[in-house]
Amino acid sequence: MKCVALRRKAFTLVELLVVIAVIGVLVALLLPAVQAARAAARRMSCSNNLKQLVLALHNYQTAHQVFPGLSGSSQYGFSVQARLLPYLEQQNLQNLIDFSQPLMLGSGGSQTLNPVHYDVAGLPLDVLNCPSDGQRRLFTNSNTGAGAFAGTNYVVCTGSGTGANYDTRAQTDGMFWWGSNTGFRDMVDGSSNTVLFSESLLGNQQDAAGPTPIDPLRQMARYGGGGMGAPGAGFTGAPGHDPNLAAAAAGAAARDGRGRSSWIWGREHLTTFNTYITPNPEIPDVHRNGFGWFAARSWHSNGVNAALGDGSVRFVTETIDLPIWRGAGTCSGNEVTKLP
Repeated sequence: MKCVALRRKAFTLVELLVVIAVIGVLVALLLPAVQAARAAARRMSCSNNLKQLVLALHNYQTAHQVFPGLSGSSQYGFSVQARLLPYLEQQNLQNLIDFSQPLMLGSGGSQTLNPVHYDVAGLPLDVLNCPSDGQRRLFTNSNTGAGAFAGTNYVVCTGSGTGANYDTRAQTDGMFWWGSNTGFRDMVDGSSNTVLFSESLLGNQQDAAGPTPIDPLRQMARYGGGGMGAPGAGFTGAPGHDPNLAAAAAGAAARDGRGRSSWIWGREHLTTFNTYITPNPEIPDVHRNGFGWFAARSWHSNGVNAALGDGSVRFVTETIDLPIWRGAGTCSGNEVTKLP
């Protein structure tokens, strides 16, 4: 019987290289689409978080006839976000907060977190964080003592920031300031034209001397010292009213990476913003003693999500006209322009 040798079929080297090249082209074509789909999903999730927050404000108003205001005391400075917890299905978490105990101990720049609040202050909440911001959410710094703060991306609007409206110790042209008791009745411009919430970026947790931030999106320019006049009067020295923010940042004494570092402490540089400058600027935020100009910022392409008084959430582009954006930050400025 004659044996016949069977030839085994296989890819040649050229055929294998062609297959690899085709797969590489397909991956190159599909990867941007996959990344774009993921970015769109994260942006939608962020929008849903803001929707929950603005509806929580509505429900708080129903129960209390007013929106929660910023605290009039730094020691008892519980944030608007902390007051909304029961309306975000977080009643058990709010039960851990003893509002009769000061949140912070000490005074001035030497305040530290009260140990009574260590457990709750360091709890990150998904509803208070944008999934597009991959920055670490737990902060330890000179204000936390042996505890930690959990940061937030979602901040309340204190107004336009023009004139002395960055000084939230007195009434501003927005919906939130120290001890404010505003409600729907105060949205004279219309609830669909008044911004209540937007988003910002967590700080990079790096403080340093010198005026120029190495990361202007995540580091604020910080002025030292006091320099505050009577409530509502703003700074008695630099950077003054209506500053050129680029010049103000260049004149600052230090870089501050603690922005948005706490959802529970209602200081301005942590849980608020104003519409003084359009979203996602390359210029850093500027503050002195926590008061200043804090922009809406995000890791989304081309803009930020913003929640309005009527409960809607809109995507606001970086190219929005500044007068329109500033007008959206006010509640009774009688502006005739609307968000696009």
